[in-house]
Amino acid sequence: MTSDVIRLYYDYNGWATERILAAAEGMLPEQLEIPGHAGHGSVRETLIHMIETQWSWFSWFDGSLPVEKAYGMTIDRDSVHDIPAIRRTWLDIDAQATRLVERLSDDELSAEWPLGMPGGPSTPVPLWKLMLHVANHGTQHRSEVAAMLTEHGRSPGGLDMLYYTMAQSAPAS
Repeated sequence: MTSDVIRLYYDYNGWATERILAAAEGMLPEQLEIPGHAGHGSVRETLIHMIETQWSWFSWFDGSLPVEKAYGMTIDRDSVHDIPAIRRTWLDIDAQATRLVERLSDDELSAEWPLGMPGGPSTPVPLWKLMLHVANHGTQHRSEVAAMLTEHGRSPGGLDMLYYTMAQSAPAS
């Protein structure tokens, strides 16, 4: 059951992020840099932060990097100057998460992982809680970007999981 919930959250995560990217499509690079009232300063910086945070966590979760190296990962800002470049980066990082999420069992998700800052003390936490944290982190920053986009007349519309559920249940056209 836990693996089903994690898969649901990450399917929703991808759907909601795509809605944000679609709403931002066509914005000029300089528009993406306009300071907003939330997030990490601008649409671009908030999206980059959200994406690189998921990349960092999943590089640890999937074993491709130790936590000390994953923690400090950053995306090269010069490589993501517009929405198409941000989307390409997002799709790569989302695919990394999807590969892991699709194969995890309930037992693997229940395994305890050390939670703490590099070099500091840690507390054991089940992997599923860490993964829900990452998905929830994305929700926070998508909301901040949605507010900034709305100020620019580019609202992404409803991002609640309820809208995702209805979209998934709608008959194919």
